Amino acid sequence: MSCHTQRRASTAFFLSFMFHHLPNAEKDTTPPAVRRVLKREGTFHMLDFEGPQGGTHGVLWHRFAQKRLKENSESQVFSLMRQVGFSDPRKADEKETPFGRMAYFRART
Repeated sequence: MSCHTQRRASTAFFLSFMFHHLPNAEKDTTPPAVRRVLKREGTFHMLDFEGPQGGTHGVLWHRFAQKRLKENSESQVFSLMRQVGFSDPRKADEKETPFGRMAYFRART
């Protein structure tokens, strides 16, 4: 993911239902790009479908998304956030849908 914003320009960054579409190589480069544009005391918010460890999943998840969401586990997302220096990564909320479990992740710079 390419962020064409000045360094340390934003207080918050929102990523909504995009992470699961990224190839694995881009999933590794997205948190550093987000971290680069956030000011000190900034927050990163990510809403996306959760991977297979996230509990039950809808019929559509099993049919279409199982492989794509393999890397969207809570532990994988937290690991990526911590690797680039985000503090206090957490799952702030979650919800079951017919498409699968949605998770809202949050971390601070």
